[in-house]
Amino acid sequence: MRRKNEANTAGSVTFQRVDGGRRYYIKQQEVMAKNGDANAGQSNVLRAGEEEKWFESNMALCLVFFTVYFQKYSQLLEEKKAIGDLTHKELNCTKDNPPMDVWSCCPKDWKPFSSHCYYISTDAASGRESEEKCSRMGAHLMVIHSQEEQDFITKTLDPKAAYFIGLSDAGHRQWRWVDQTPYNESATFWHPREPNNNDEQCVVVSHPYSSWGWNDIRCSDEQKSVCQMKRIYL
Repeated sequence: MRRKNEANTAGSVTFQRVDGGRRYYIKQQEVMAKNGDANAGQSNVLRAGEEEKWFESNMALCLVFFTVYFQKYSQLLEEKKAIGDLTHKELNCTKDNPPMDVWSCCPKDWKPFSSHCYYISTDAASGRESEEKCSRMGAHLMVIHSQEEQDFITKTLDPKAAYFIGLSDAGHRQWRWVDQTPYNESATFWHPREPNNNDEQCVVVSHPYSSWGWNDIRCSDEQKSVCQMKRIYL
């Protein structure tokens, strides 16, 4: 077969035409190889950059997910603890309105009166700690708005002790009940010459004289307390 050779130059590419086809010499192959290596290097650099960005992006997402998960888990633990604290294992119930078929209940060891239940804590604590203790049981320090409430609770208290109630001074002798109900001057039971000290911002019910009454004391003092909660209806 007759072979016709022609040497042509197209830029820096040299080739030999053989029977209408093309066969590149090693020179062009080297150029292509070099170009291929350069392109591959650029691709590798780009790929490495993309992988780094992908890694950083995923690490950021993981961090966000972990933070949210940790917060939710901590919140769940707190809610679970709160529910556990609020759960009373045993109730004492009475049917107040038989036609309505409704049971009115107080937790065991709590004393019922009117629409509330009362718990007498014999552990001495500060005013703040006493309120926190009531709160963990779903209650608050006792609120007294009538002579009937005062008489009911004092009949069950130790006259040698003093008990925190839910009244405190917000400043400048502005007395407030813990449940935000109005403070009524006409329904108070202060001992004579009480309250008498601006530095005493908490209140106890006590029996230092011939009768029960209220006395302002320092909130840091440790006394017993009375907790109050609404009755449970079933």
